[in-house]
Amino acid sequence: MYLQDNQRYWERGYTAPNVDSSLFRFYGRILKPDFPQLRGKRLVDFGCGQGASVNFLHKVGFDVVGVDSSSTDIEAGRALFPHVANRLELCDIDPGKVPYYGFADNVAIVTAVQSLYYLDDDHFEICLRKLADAMEPGGVFYATMMGTRCDEFYKNSTPAAGGLRKVDFRNDRIQVSDYYMSFIEDEDHLKRKFHLFKPLHIGYYAARFREDEGDGFHYTFCGIKE
Repeated sequence: MYLQDNQRYWERGYTAPNVDSSLFRFYGRILKPDFPQLRGKRLVDFGCGQGASVNFLHKVGFDVVGVDSSSTDIEAGRALFPHVANRLELCDIDPGKVPYYGFADNVAIVTAVQSLYYLDDDHFEICLRKLADAMEPGGVFYATMMGTRCDEFYKNSTPAAGGLRKVDFRNDRIQVSDYYMSFIEDEDHLKRKFHLFKPLHIGYYAARFREDEGDGFHYTFCGIKE
């Protein structure tokens, strides 16, 4: 089962003691200036990893809970950020086995940075609906999704079931094998994936720091629960 293969990969750990730039910029460019009334309200960070974003969002005033299926990362995050240790929660990798993520209701904001594209079409829809069901009307949803323009991953992948592709490659820095991901083709595809939300802002980010690696192209989606 693809979820088990992905789980093994995630349990290797992803060290990220600083806030991801896409989350930081979402806060600075969209959330803070356009939605000041949401400060202090409930926020769920889906795929929180080692908790850097949870730590940041807590510091700027949100009632935040981060969820992740990697016990390695949750344990590391609790050690790195003990003051928010109780805000880092381990969740089942299978969305069908999760009643809700973080909070059951009254969620004002959901962030999902580089975390939703590891689910096949069916699990993605289940997960997205559970996140949306817990949100209040007018809530803000923000996610990033890998695009087909992320050459290093996309060109080293082959089609698999459920809208996924199996990624296998190695370079001097990382090795990726038996890893399953979905890719976004264009903005229309992105909007269809997040059909439960009214699109507000569509963007992307990409950066290339080594000539022997790809540029890590990701789409960004910000939408509103109506």
